[in-house]
Parts: sequence; C-alpha cells; structure tokens
Amino acid sequence: MDGRPRLGPEKSTATVRPFGTWPLEAEEANSILAGGDYGLRVVWRDHLAWLVGERAGSGIPLGTAPTWTRLYRVLIRLRSTRKRRDPDWLALLTGALDPYAPPERRRRPDDDWWNLVEMVDSDPMLRMHCATSGSRPEHTAVPGAPSPAHPEFPGGTIPVTVPALLGPCSALPRTLLGEVVANRFERDETALHYFLEYFIRPPLRAFRLVLENSRALLLTPRVGALAVELSPELQATGRVVITSAAGVCDASRVTSTEVREGVRALARTLDTLAGGFESFEFGERGARSRRTRSAVQHVIAAELRDLEADSADVLSGQHPLRGFVHTVPAEQDALLRRVLHTVQERTRLRRWDRRVPQPMVVVDLDSCGLVTSGGRPPQRLGDPEARDPSVPLCRGSHPSAEPEDRPRGAGRGTSARTRAGEPAKGCTAERGAPQWSTGTPLWAGAVHSGLPRFVWDVRDAGGRVVFCFSGDRDGEYVRKALDETGVPEADLIHVPEESTESVAEWTVRRLRELGQAEVVAVFDDKMARDLGTPVDAHGTFVVSLSAGEVMPRQREGGSAGGTAEPPTGAGAASVIDSFETSPRKRLGRRSPVLSNTHSLEELHVAALRENRSAQRWAVRLSGSETESIVANVIDDADRAAERTACGALAKFPGSGQAGRRRDDRERVGAVVGALHHVFTRKQFLKGSRSNYVVADMQRDVGGCVARGEPIEVVLLGFPVKQSLNRLKAYGPLPDIAEFGGLVRLRELQQAVRRVYPPGLRINVLTDGRHFRPRPSSMTRAYTRKLHEYASMAGVDGYVSIREIDTVAAERLGPKVVSRRPDMFHSFRGCLERVVADFDITDNPLRTLDQVQERAEKWNGAEGVTGRSLHLFREMVMSMVYSVPVPVPAGVDRLDWARTVYADVYNLSDTHISPEVRQARVAVLRRAWHNAIRYLSTMRVDEELGYEELFSPRVRLTVSAVTRGRCGFTYLGGSGLLPWQGTGVLDARGYIAVDFAVSLLDQGFVPAYSTLLGRRQPLMMVPAQYTELPLRGTCSEGTRLDGELRSRARLRRK
Repeated sequence: MDGRPRLGPEKSTATVRPFGTWPLEAEEANSILAGGDYGLRVVWRDHLAWLVGERAGSGIPLGTAPTWTRLYRVLIRLRSTRKRRDPDWLALLTGALDPYAPPERRRRPDDDWWNLVEMVDSDPMLRMHCATSGSRPEHTAVPGAPSPAHPEFPGGTIPVTVPALLGPCSALPRTLLGEVVANRFERDETALHYFLEYFIRPPLRAFRLVLENSRALLLTPRVGALAVELSPELQATGRVVITSAAGVCDASRVTSTEVREGVRALARTLDTLAGGFESFEFGERGARSRRTRSAVQHVIAAELRDLEADSADVLSGQHPLRGFVHTVPAEQDALLRRVLHTVQERTRLRRWDRRVPQPMVVVDLDSCGLVTSGGRPPQRLGDPEARDPSVPLCRGSHPSAEPEDRPRGAGRGTSARTRAGEPAKGCTAERGAPQWSTGTPLWAGAVHSGLPRFVWDVRDAGGRVVFCFSGDRDGEYVRKALDETGVPEADLIHVPEESTESVAEWTVRRLRELGQAEVVAVFDDKMARDLGTPVDAHGTFVVSLSAGEVMPRQREGGSAGGTAEPPTGAGAASVIDSFETSPRKRLGRRSPVLSNTHSLEELHVAALRENRSAQRWAVRLSGSETESIVANVIDDADRAAERTACGALAKFPGSGQAGRRRDDRERVGAVVGALHHVFTRKQFLKGSRSNYVVADMQRDVGGCVARGEPIEVVLLGFPVKQSLNRLKAYGPLPDIAEFGGLVRLRELQQAVRRVYPPGLRINVLTDGRHFRPRPSSMTRAYTRKLHEYASMAGVDGYVSIREIDTVAAERLGPKVVSRRPDMFHSFRGCLERVVADFDITDNPLRTLDQVQERAEKWNGAEGVTGRSLHLFREMVMSMVYSVPVPVPAGVDRLDWARTVYADVYNLSDTHISPEVRQARVAVLRRAWHNAIRYLSTMRVDEELGYEELFSPRVRLTVSAVTRGRCGFTYLGGSGLLPWQGTGVLDARGYIAVDFAVSLLDQGFVPAYSTLLGRRQPLMMVPAQYTELPLRGTCSEGTRLDGELRSRARLRRK
C-alpha cells in the first residue's frame, strides 16, 4: 500500500507512505499539511517533533520517532481536517489504501442504479448514512468519489472496500479497520460501541431507508460492492459507499429469490465486518466474541423494528434476518391509541368531578394476556438473545428459518405479536425454562408483545387494567407470572367456573353493576366474536387478538400475496395482532414532526432510533444568518402584537389614547376589558379562559390603571436547561426556545402598550437553585446567556430576570428570610417521617400507589402535609426524568439513558444487567429525595408569603392553571416549557420545543451558531431543509434553507 501523492511541484516525485507506522518526515508532512490548508506544520525542537499552528497552542509533541499514525490521531483530536480538495491526492490515497479492484466494480449501471443515485442525492436522511460511487460525471469531479460529498470534510473523503478494510497491511500493526477504530475521536467510547455505530448501523440504516423511500428499492450490498467512507486522516465518517456493483432493483417488482439474495448479502457483509472486528480486537473467538455477535444482532433488531407495512411485506420471505423484521399494523396502532385517548379524556373529566368513575380496561388472560403453550411456543424473534450469537447470520439459524421453497406471501413476515421488539420477559418454553402448570391450557410464561407497555400507558393516562381469569388457577401464582413478565401489581379478578358468560363478559357486567369503574375497552376473543362489532351498546371497545401467527399486511388495498384482507369497518369486530403501538406518529409522510408530548413517559424511549450521524451533518449558521433569524422572529411578533391590539381596541373603543376623554371609571373598565382581551389571546393563554375572567383582571390591575402606572406582572421561569440525562435538552445553555419565550414577552408588552401606554413591568423570578441544589456555575452561565437574549429581543428595559430568593430578601426583609433554613428542615423532616416506611426501590409503582392511598386517607393534624402527600406521587414521577443518570465508563450517555429509562420502574426483570438495575435504583432514589425537597420548599414559600412578593400584580402561571390565575404559555400550544427540552425550528418555521431523543429519531439535525459556539446547537432543524455546500468550498457543515430562515416565527397556538 504505497502511494506517490502530489505534494507540490518540488515534491511531486517523492515516494511517501502517508499512513500507518511509516516514519514521518517533516518536509513531506509539511507539504501535505500545506496542500490541505490545515494551518499546521511539523517542526523539530529539542530532538522532538512538534505539531504547531492553529488550535495546537504552544505545540503538541509527536515524539522522537514520529509516524503518520501519530500525526493523524493528533489531527483528529484537534478536529482538524483537510480543507482543500485535491482530486489527485485523494485518488492516490485511495489506491494506496485499497488495492482491491474487483471486476464487478466496472459493471454497467442500469436504470435502478441511477434511481438509487438520485435517491441518495435528494434524500437528506439517506445521505447521512450512505453515498454512491460512480455517479454521473456532472455530479463529481473525481471518478469513484463518494457522492454527495460529506459536509464535515471539505477536503474530500475516500471509499475503502470491505476486503481492503479487513485485509493485512505491512504498514499497519493490525488491519485498516483496527487502525480506524483506534483513531476514533470518542476516546471514552468502547471500541465495540464505536464499531457498531460506524460500521454496522450505517449499512443497515441505508438498507432500510432505501426500502422505505417512496421510490422503494431493494439493495444487495455484497461484501465486494460495499465500501466504507474515510476522511483523509483515516477517520470513519459514519457512511457506507455503495458502488455500481451492488444489486439494486425496484421493490415493487422483486421476486422472493431476489429478496432472499439481497438480505443474504447484507447478512454476509455484517458477518464479515463482525469477524474482522473480532480478529483484531480479541484475536480468538470465545465469550467476548459472542458478546460482539449479540451486540450486532441488537443493532439489527433496532434497525429492522417498526418498519412500514410495505417494507415488511417485501422482507416477508425466507431469509436469515426474517426473525428481525417487525412492523405494527396501522389499524392496530390507531385502535390502541383511540383506547388510550378515551382513557385520557375520562380521566380529565374525573379531575373536575370525582364522582366520575375511573376508566378501566379489561383483559382476558386466557385469550389476550399470557401466551399459552398449547400449539406453537412463543418465539422471541425480535430479541437477539433468542438465537445463538456464535452462528453467522447468513446461515439462517434463527428460529424463524423455514424451508426456502415456501412461496413468498404465505407467511409474510412475523408479526409484532410473536416478534416482540421489546423482548418478551420471563421464562419461555423454547429456552428450556419451566412452564406454569396451574391449570389448562398451560401458560408459556410470556405475555403478548407490547402488553407491559400498554398497561403502563393506561395507568399513566389515569386508568386501570384488570385481568380476569377462571378455572382452578391460583391467583397468587398468576400474579407472580405477570410480575415476572413485566406487569407488576396487576389487578386480578377470578371469575366463578359456573358462570355461563365468558370470563370478560362476567367481569364487565359485575364492574358496571358495582359502579366502581367505567369500562372503556375489553380485550377478549370470545366476546368480540359473539358481538361482531367493534363497539358494544355502552360505547366500549371490544377487541380480539388474531389467532394466527401473522396478521395480514396492507398494500394497495390487498395483501402482498394476493390474499384478500379480512373484513373491516363498522360491522366487523376489531382485531389486533399484539398490544404494540408505533413509537412514532404515522402521518403518511417521512418529513420530521414534533412529538407534541408533555413528558418523556409518553415516549417509547427505548424504541426510538439513534442518529449519531446528525451531528456530522449539522448546520453551521453564520453570524448574518443568525441575525436574520432573530430579526424575522422579532418582526413577526411585533406584527402579531399590532393585530392583537387592533382587535382589543375594536372591541373596547374606550381604551387606548382615545379613551382619555371619557369618564374615568368608564375608561378604566374599557382598559381592563382590553387588557383581558390581550392576555387571553391564544398565543399567550394556557388553559381555559374561564380560569381568569374580567373580574380577576380588574382585581389585579384596576388600581394601576386608575393611577396610570405600569402593571406589575410576575411569573416563575427559566431555572436551568434540563440536560442532565441528554434525553430532553442537548446542552445546559438556553437556546432558541428561551429566546422565543422572551420574544413572546415582547409581543405581550407591545400589544399592551397599544391599549395601555404605561405598559407592563415584567418580573421573571428564576428558581434554578431554589427547589433543588445545583452548581452556581451552571445557573450563572444559564442566566448570563438569558440576559444576552433579553438584550437581543429588546426586552431588557421592562423585563427583570432575577433569582427568587434575591427578590424575597429585598421585599420581605432579612429577618423573614433568615427563618427559611429552620422552617425548611422542619417541614422536610415532617414529610420524611410520613413516608419513612416506604422504599421506592421495593416495587416502585406499588410504593407510589401506597403513598397515594395514604394521602387520600390522611387525617393528620397538619393539613399541609396531607396536601404535600397528594402531590407526592405525581412529583416523584416527574422528577424521575430530570435527574442525572450515573453513566459507566466507556458508554455513550444518551444510549445509556435510553436503556435506563426504557422501563425505569422495572427493577425485578431478570434480563437486565446489574449495572442497569443499579442506575435505575439511583435515579429513583434521587427523584424520591428531590420530590421531598421540592414539596418542602413549596411549603416554606407558602408560609413566608412568597406568593405575595408583588401586590397587586398579574400572576402568570406556566404550569397547572387554577381559577383566579392567568395561564401563560411562552411558545403557543407547545406542551413543554422552553427549558424542558431542545429548541427547534420546525418545517413551518415555528419556534417550538421538543425532547432531544425524539428530534433525533424524527430526523432533525442540530444547527450551531456563534451565539452558543460548537458545544451546543442553537436549535434543531428538519434535515430536508439543509443544503450541502458547493463542492470545493472550504465551508464546514451544511447550510440552512433561506426560505425556512425567512419564515422563522413564534407559534400562535
């Protein structure tokens, strides 16, 4: 692997081996560094080679006998890459690294190949994970160069085939794959995790995205036809390069043989890569080798999970990865979401009227709960642990493997029911575990896929799930079975054997007779079959689980195999395949959307896909581009304020400047009415207008209006960015969401000044260290940047942003504030004594329910403690998602947080590792203690009169709205506050906020600005609104579409 690169006119004939352990000569290295515009050079000082220049400080030592490997690793650590593109240099470096030139590379491309090239060029998500080689001449200046060009590496990249990546090299102590893995920038990350993310996930992601594209294609990524993209410094870019030798065919015309061959090629490629990694990492197969294969299979399961129905149809034949193919039927997803929505609506009514019974879902254990062992045992096909990791994937040894001559469409993929993407927990017959034998039919010890999550969703929505069964089965044994399969503390009803009704019918009738609950859904095969309609006379959903292994998929109104779909509609019973719902919205389009959730509890965190490539395809906003976004947001807010004020003046003509000539009382009434009109507009108001009526506004502002004084407005907010676990926010500093919140205050002020010229004096009381201890450096940095945003938004003249304790000391006096520590310790001790006999790590959900029961029965002398108990359960469950997560060494923080929060209340699962259980215990205990501290602080605030720091005033409430208070929202109809997530500019140009883990799953990419630097993005933007820089330019990163920048504005509702 020797190369003769062009180093300049004077060095064009020198033989240079620019990689590996070859000795590094200063003259040759400096020629390459200068040609690449690195801004660095190598010098010798005191018998040591030093790298000096940009970002190198006083110099970085390269050693007494420097090598190219040492130089490249230093460049990678400095985040320095080649900026100037030299086609000759890239071609020679490619030839030096990859001497393999298989004949199939020169095969003539067909129409399907060019369709793939156009797809990669136009699909912003797909090009993050793959490129094509051999594009049309007008697309690339270098034959065989990866296209489209990677924006992170303006100096170009090189494709290296898999054989070259794994083959021997005399210039390297190990294979090129080993060299690239050792070059990783993420030094704290394990080699295995890096290998999975940069070499295993990209071909899988590319395979899936190409198949799910609107112009669906099936790839055949053979080992010799697939390359890995490397930077000139031999750093993996996270993309694979597909050459014209790869098989590509239209997915609508593929045969079962083509599908089998395509998936086999993918499996062989993954096996080859995994084997190459094992050989240099471990040297021999063994337990560590099995862990590698198992980890690869986990990535496969994650990437082939929750496929679109059409894609699952294509992959429904017999092939090595059939057991990993997973989909959730759209009808099933819609039905289960309707059930959950109904539970939420009933719970909402019950909050206002406790006489409304609690919503309930009834599940018949025999037909819809636990899997019976009669017939086929349950197969955990979506769980990589269900197969032997030591057996190569391409041999098709998965339990789903069947004779390959079976016609395609006869068993179109495995269903979500038998292929639990979230592994079926507990014992399974196929793994040699004992079965429960408490009656007939026997139970296999596994629940139907998705049931644990569905039960949790119903509980989280405020409902209950009741499991009913009959026969001679022991109730405690049934409860133990459900506990071990992920459904702890289940409500059980044992139906008498002599009943002539079905088990579920008897249960529903008795519940209705007792009036203890409102049954919103029943899952029972017999009841659904007898009823024949999806809803009974009481409006209850009646649902059956499909009896077969699979549920027919839809494609153009029919099944993939030509078989007619089962009847659906008003006259047919509802049938589902499992209890699984899709972790993401199904909107019929692939554009990124917001989750519109209020809590991480509502997200299937573990099922959301990773997208580390988004970081490398981030937008880099220039100073002028940032200023244009800021100006557009402010201008739009001012126009909206003018429209709001005009509406108020039209409705209350006695307000404003013209009202000065009218009777004073009449004028005050008109101004108060106009102010109420402004404050209760949809862009400002949170909750119902009935909570804050005109009389409340008169009480709060009447005196100020009569005297012509500015109106005092008070609200809590902007504590600190919730970024401790990286699931919510990208970083600790305020981003565009906070800026948008301040612009909203500007809009409110501008509208008020048009109807009442003295305007508002807005007091924002920050509570970053008030309710829980935080480092002062964190809160100071957050507040300092917030003041900078206030100046940019032009609100610093009338918006005061100060810590609540500082304001309290000024307004209440030092004597009052000095009582705070003793009162806090007293109240905290009282609350701790009340819950001292509970242990949050002993069945967490049951413990929280018991605390709630104690609160409802509380008859202690201190009523305030009773109020704190009523809030305790909700407070703990909220704190769980905002506490730091202890992260083991060598593990990615976001990945680890996803694992911990996948089922954070589940501590009894035998399948989780001790490290995961320990992390969940730490999270729950921290949340428990934080809840005690928070509630104790609230009680002290009440006693000291913090609520009346400003009086009279308009109290804007950003959380739960009660009567007499005006609810306020910073970002229109967003369910999150600006500091609870990551700021985002959505496809319509609205500034919003969402959880970082959901934004990455949806396909948003970070946009960095000089406002926050390179450590934290200013916002997330949809990938389809990013533009690649022109080839040959030295600009780093992608550009944001100018039209989207011009549409940037605040959300109205």
